[in-house]
Amino acid sequence: MLTACLTRCGLAAALLILSACGPGTGSRPDTEPAKVRPSLGELQAGFEANLAAARATRGPGKPPVWTLSDTDTVIHLFGTVHLLRPGMDWGSDAFEAAFEGADTLVLEVDTKSQQAQARMLQDFVARGLYQDGRTLRGALDPADEAVIEAALDSVGLPLDSINSFEPWLAAVNLSTRKLQADGYDPAAGIETLLQARAEAAGKAFAYLEEISDQADAFDLMSEPAQIDFLYQTAVQIEDSPRMLDLMVAEWADGDIAGIAALAASPDPTGLGDEAYQAVLVRRNAAWVPQIEAMLDLPGQVFIAVGAAHLAGPDSVIAMLRQRGHAVDGP
Repeated sequence: MLTACLTRCGLAAALLILSACGPGTGSRPDTEPAKVRPSLGELQAGFEANLAAARATRGPGKPPVWTLSDTDTVIHLFGTVHLLRPGMDWGSDAFEAAFEGADTLVLEVDTKSQQAQARMLQDFVARGLYQDGRTLRGALDPADEAVIEAALDSVGLPLDSINSFEPWLAAVNLSTRKLQADGYDPAAGIETLLQARAEAAGKAFAYLEEISDQADAFDLMSEPAQIDFLYQTAVQIEDSPRMLDLMVAEWADGDIAGIAALAASPDPTGLGDEAYQAVLVRRNAAWVPQIEAMLDLPGQVFIAVGAAHLAGPDSVIAMLRQRGHAVDGP
């Protein structure tokens, strides 16, 4: 469920995409005053500016594959979209060659094994639900509550049915419910397809993080940041399919600058700085040493992670290059 949102499948929601409490305690009320929230007009203007910036750039026509290597190891990196409409044609000769030649498929997280399914339920209950008697309604001021409740009602998700959810998990559910209603399907997501192909081909699997790491990226945000994340998702919920439509188009075109404009910047219509650091920057920084360690083992590796992690100034690609690695690709 969470990985479906880490590509920023909503406007503020996501991906994520995704620091005040430990697991199981709920978000701790922030003692510092929250930042002034952008007005609805500012949010809409920023949204339209992001769309215009993405449309102004072009890619080569297919999602790119990046490569770094040494004498006995080849590592390919490929950006994914976790939700797609079924039947989309996105493959390329470069992708096929890299994927077919790989011994190991590396994904963000294991979501398929029996153990992972059990951990997912456990971790989401521990991190995504209030454990101290508080409620979502109790965390919201009346004006925010009215806006958020209306958005939830629009997707058939009454606020009372998720009143035990922390704001970040409410935002993820709101965004995902809207996008699935608009025809986007996790079963058509790239990771699902790659995993099935890798299993059929007998490839090995590896993962960059645990389910708990992904949940923590949201859960450890301050409560004001979580509420802002939920509020922005709510006020722009009707625009979220349009955002994802363009995001998918930019991904399919291989337009890295366009993806960065939409999904890899901490602007007011994106994640906001606190969520941007948690969902993208810190996770990218945690992955880079793991990727470097893969160079110590012989073989070919295919790494598939959300496209937002491979675009923008704080991407995995940028971090690898800053550390002196020659990474072929855009």
